[in-house]
Amino acid sequence: MLRAARILLALAATVLAPVALAQKSSGYMDLNDLSSDYGAQLAVFRIMISKTDAICPEQTGLFRIAPNGRVTNIEAILRQFPELLSSDGKIVKGADLSPVPAPDDFTYRRRLAMEACRIDLDVTEQQKRDGEWVPLLSLERPNAPERPSATPSRATDEPPAASSARIEAFDRHMRARAHAGNLLQGWTATSKGTVGFEGAKDCFDAVATYRIDQLGLTLLFPAGLEGDLNRFFIERVDADADHSTLFLSRGSCRVGFTLSASILREGVWTPLPIAPPRPKPSPDTGPAFGGYADPTPAESLANRAQMEELMRMRK
Repeated sequence: MLRAARILLALAATVLAPVALAQKSSGYMDLNDLSSDYGAQLAVFRIMISKTDAICPEQTGLFRIAPNGRVTNIEAILRQFPELLSSDGKIVKGADLSPVPAPDDFTYRRRLAMEACRIDLDVTEQQKRDGEWVPLLSLERPNAPERPSATPSRATDEPPAASSARIEAFDRHMRARAHAGNLLQGWTATSKGTVGFEGAKDCFDAVATYRIDQLGLTLLFPAGLEGDLNRFFIERVDADADHSTLFLSRGSCRVGFTLSASILREGVWTPLPIAPPRPKPSPDTGPAFGGYADPTPAESLANRAQMEELMRMRK
């Protein structure tokens, strides 16, 4: 939930009255409604997991959804030896990023795991056909057909020719970090991977910084920019107590990011529930901002008045 009433983005989100969406939908926003008249903005969306004493993995990086439907993850590697200090003062093993099987052929799973906590992020894609969302097969599934390879052909055993411009661009890329010095203080690197889906087309262009940590998943989208970047509809759907999905859609394309977590208890991996919604505002729970409760009609009117006042001040 977006915070700080002084932030125009949060005000715009809460002015809208709740409407009926898909079953179990617990929040939505159309980023097309974030006007560029307010300049650059940051749309922040989060799925939180329940609190646990177990140390959960952390990761920061960037997601990109391309118009061809491919989803790219660029992970920021900020530690060479990711070791963490546990509550009892012991050093525990860092995050394990080993590949894990997906639950079905329509899903690509990314798992981060520590000794007693693991977090799964499942990526899916759908196309709208005859008014219905149809899931697309992941190109990373075990029985997926082989994709064309860039390796030399057996007939010639010659490597593919590269243009001089491409070679020059590669050389510049390799030299870019040569003089970075303390810009890279400590040890940093990035890791990049891309997943595609069969039949993906007519998708949209979206870029977000993401953070996976003890709290769950946070996605941060630059918004209110010129052009078509990050102009989509986003909706949260809580499938059950242990899984929550952020659906990003535009036109006939929809991409889903589903978060789930589990902890090790007495040798058994046990689901860690998604954090429960915050109760309606009260003297005990505090105001709606910073929680999950929808604004009351009176709060929506107050937010609208404050937003109009800020607009007058900008003139």
